[in-house]
Amino acid sequence: MTARRSRTPPLFAPNGARLDPVDLELLRRLQEDAHIQNQALARALGLSASGCLKRVRRLEEGGAIKGYVALAEETMFASWSLLWVNVKLRRRAHKRRDEFEAALRAAPEVIEAHCIAGRFDYLLKAALPSVSAWDGLRARLDPENGFIKSVDVLPGLRTAKEKSPHPLLRTGEQP
Repeated sequence: MTARRSRTPPLFAPNGARLDPVDLELLRRLQEDAHIQNQALARALGLSASGCLKRVRRLEEGGAIKGYVALAEETMFASWSLLWVNVKLRRRAHKRRDEFEAALRAAPEVIEAHCIAGRFDYLLKAALPSVSAWDGLRARLDPENGFIKSVDVLPGLRTAKEKSPHPLLRTGEQP
């Protein structure tokens, strides 16, 4: 009896282009080191430098690669507070989520904002000079008190794990 090999469903870029195993390996390596030079990336993937660059450009244009980020050392910002904020919207605010989300995008202190399911509607990651500065940010996000019903503010202590590649891009995973 042979063991059944689990098969991951195919992955597609936002423009609908199917991603092959080489694309996924390219994405994995770029997520590990976005600063890698094209020639080194091509060599690691067994591609020509021009072929590798074409794949990278295709992934960028297709939306599979949204951008490149440098992760800053968090101890540089030790004097600031990192807050995780659960936000519950008022019932009538659900119809105007786009306005609230525009306010989130306009606030530089909001590092990340995720629409979530469950008891709360959003999970925010915010960097502020102090925990007490949350009140000012809340007032700017909801100046007329029409969106936010309640919040649960959780001060972050330290990062236990930085961003990492999606599990489907781990070594050995094949779609």
